[in-house]
Amino acid sequence: MSPSTSRAVRDRYRRRHRHNGTVPKRFPPLLLPLILITLTGHMAMSGGRVSGSLYALSVGSPELVVGLFMAMFSVLPTLAAMSVGRWVDRIGALPVMRFGVLAVLLGATVPVLWLSVPALFIMAVLIGFGFNAMSVAGQHTVGAMAQGQSAEHRLRNFGWYALGHSASSALGPFISGLLIDHMGFRVAFAAMAGITCVACWLVFRKLVTLPAAPKAQAGSLGAAKPRAWHDLLAAAELRRIYYTSMTLSCCWDLFIVMLPVLGTRLGFSASIIGTVFSLFAVGTFVSRALMPWLSTRFREWQIMRAAMAVIALVFIALPWANAAIVFMLLGFLFGNAIGLSQPNMLSLLHAAAPTGRGGEALGLRSLIGNGSSVLVPIAFGLAVGPLGVAPLLWSGAALISSALPAAHRGVRHHLR
Repeated sequence: MSPSTSRAVRDRYRRRHRHNGTVPKRFPPLLLPLILITLTGHMAMSGGRVSGSLYALSVGSPELVVGLFMAMFSVLPTLAAMSVGRWVDRIGALPVMRFGVLAVLLGATVPVLWLSVPALFIMAVLIGFGFNAMSVAGQHTVGAMAQGQSAEHRLRNFGWYALGHSASSALGPFISGLLIDHMGFRVAFAAMAGITCVACWLVFRKLVTLPAAPKAQAGSLGAAKPRAWHDLLAAAELRRIYYTSMTLSCCWDLFIVMLPVLGTRLGFSASIIGTVFSLFAVGTFVSRALMPWLSTRFREWQIMRAAMAVIALVFIALPWANAAIVFMLLGFLFGNAIGLSQPNMLSLLHAAAPTGRGGEALGLRSLIGNGSSVLVPIAFGLAVGPLGVAPLLWSGAALISSALPAAHRGVRHHLR
């Protein structure tokens, strides 16, 4: 398909949906509480990771303990992701979200009452599992809100929704670090627990009912028994989505775990490395804030293809980032690309999921992402000694590049 033909198809697509009135002009009223719930609920995780890691190191725990602590946030979500998704499909998103936010609050309270290394592991398991339940229920709800609307509307909503996660990723570590330096670890943990109380209030008082996705019809894939995860991979579109999601998750985790190691090897100070983390979070926020504008001009796979190309280029360039400003710029660009990928991936997944199995489809994506968060840091730790950082980064570039043909096929399929 030629570029001029692609543009003509996009123009007809946008004119058709605008003419039919399927792109509402106002901000959906339920979306703001969901964004705030994600922001305040995720603070316990983003701040708890920093506070827990620093506390463990401050009491003399080896780095292996810190690595295991970080993995605990993802172990239970990996094992239970499919069950959580099926739970959402069967009983609805609201009970799952209420259960999840209570689990996060319980986990955030544990180190306040019992400040110790074992308490950190309990905290990590509860917060990780609870926020995963909240996230799957929230994503399912945003997709259900756009039922019957255009892809442009659905993508715009997912872009707004993802802003809560981006904001908490920047605010949580920043607030925790300030409180640890000036008031101590217990106060930092208490602050995260207090912010989680806001999430609880929002879930129980502001979310009375949530829109439900359509139920599976008899004889459809969604109603088939047994409900096995491999049924979801029967469709080519879902295979493209899940493979791309796997490569993105691996690259995201590789970037996070290698950043302190590479920064140290390049001779950068802790403040510069911390600034790169902050610029990464700012980059995700900026790109997601632009999503409503981008959604009117490009389709999901087009944005995904561009984001994946940027990630590959960043991984290729990082080993030569000898200047601090270049290191920071690459962190910001990587954040931009990751920020674009999540809402587009969620929009594609919602559109492709079989009727009545939207929660399960999200659960499989969560399983892939959390499994990556467990395995990639371990693999990096085993390989970085004998191989060094550069070959691992270039391997990441090769991995994300391997998904570019699938993304290109997705572009051609949607522009037909």
